[in-house]
Amino acid sequence: MNEPLSEPVAPASGFERQHQRLDRQLRAHLLAVVGADFSAAHDKLTRWQRALLRHIDIENTRLLPHVPAGARWDARVYRLEHERIALLADEYAARVHAVAARPPRGGRAQREAALNLLDAAHSLRHLLEHHHQREEMALALELPESLQQAAWRRRG
Repeated sequence: MNEPLSEPVAPASGFERQHQRLDRQLRAHLLAVVGADFSAAHDKLTRWQRALLRHIDIENTRLLPHVPAGARWDARVYRLEHERIALLADEYAARVHAVAARPPRGGRAQREAALNLLDAAHSLRHLLEHHHQREEMALALELPESLQQAAWRRRG
């Protein structure tokens, strides 16, 4: 029997790999929130936020200065989104910190706190999703692959 032909899957770009790593970290935080483990949620969010800020710094300093004229979106658009993401992350982190500092007692109170945090994370997650899509569908194609590899390789 002949097997159906399928198109080869393109390897993930540096942007995709970095975004996937950040998404896994944020998901681990959210799973801790769902489990009402607010101390672990706080710790995981702190690690995610640190990684996010490093990621933004790499993009702002090593990649965005090289956005070509005529690119789909100007570097300023990405920088403005980075500022908004960082602000929403700070606001969300303050809420997580407040809950972790005074964990609710009782099952219902814990579930309410978890739900409130999940609701509070919604805007941040929505913005991140669209920002990552924009970078992966445009910026990753507009910047030379060698530049991207060098930027992400030096991230440590």
